[in-house]
Amino acid sequence: MVGPRVTVLMPVYNAERFLREAIDSILGQSFKHFEFLIIDDGSTDASAVIIASYRDSRIRFIRNRTNLGITPTLNKEIA
Repeated sequence: MVGPRVTVLMPVYNAERFLREAIDSILGQSFKHFEFLIIDDGSTDASAVIIASYRDSRIRFIRNRTNLGITPTLNKEIA
């Protein structure tokens, strides 16, 4: 079987208020063959804890040590 051909990329920074709802929405889509790359951009709230609580094999979690901003974070992962 070939790996996923679709990557859903979600950068996160201090998003704990709506993060679980956003992740659940993506995981609940009818199309299931994708990888879900979530990048925490140095959040100072509970965002990383929320992301780490998921045990779905489609999720790949990356955490920046410091906040780089959205453009550098996205560029870092698509390069």
